[in-house]
Amino acid sequence: MKKATIHGQVPFLEIEFNPLHPCRPNPIITFASLWAQGVRYTPSFGDRHSLLLLKRSIPKKVSFQRAYTGWRASGAREANELGEGRAFLRWLQRHELSIDWKERDFNPHPYFSQTNSPMHDAHDEMAKGLSFAVRPVRVEGRNIKLYVQDDDMVSLLNMPYGKEEDFLELVMRYVAQRFEWESWRAPATPFLEWVVSHGMRPVFLSGQLGFHPK
Repeated sequence: MKKATIHGQVPFLEIEFNPLHPCRPNPIITFASLWAQGVRYTPSFGDRHSLLLLKRSIPKKVSFQRAYTGWRASGAREANELGEGRAFLRWLQRHELSIDWKERDFNPHPYFSQTNSPMHDAHDEMAKGLSFAVRPVRVEGRNIKLYVQDDDMVSLLNMPYGKEEDFLELVMRYVAQRFEWESWRAPATPFLEWVVSHGMRPVFLSGQLGFHPK
């Protein structure tokens, strides 16, 4: 077997993006291409496993290049069966490794690089562990901040069909519905389920959604 080698970093995939137009930012993350054993690979982990890989943090850390080329050198045998992202994550788990991520290793979708991208307050306990920040809305005279779990936001960003609706308009309609459910003392349907049940698919305008993996 050839020894795993790295011959330099390849530029990221360029994604066309116009901040003036509605957007559905996916893939959420792209990764730098790497050379391993004389072959250039462009990792494609999928949004869910990309987030899990970025969040994985245990004491034993190695560089992205070392981890990925090591996985490829081991044969990457589960990639066809499980998908690249899940197979790579399993390999890290078996070897009790996490990745010491550097800025050069990955790029969020350019939608998330805008200066008006919302962020979670550093002292907001409700936002702990959440990668996405939603711009607060005002509904019935009340300022509301909606929190969406990572898996649900990935589903919202990748919905394959539905009537396209402005994301924050959906948020405001959902919050108004929550107020009504509360007045009835009725259980509240989660935001993702509510969107799906109404046959809608969100599109995002500038400054509506921030991405800050942690």
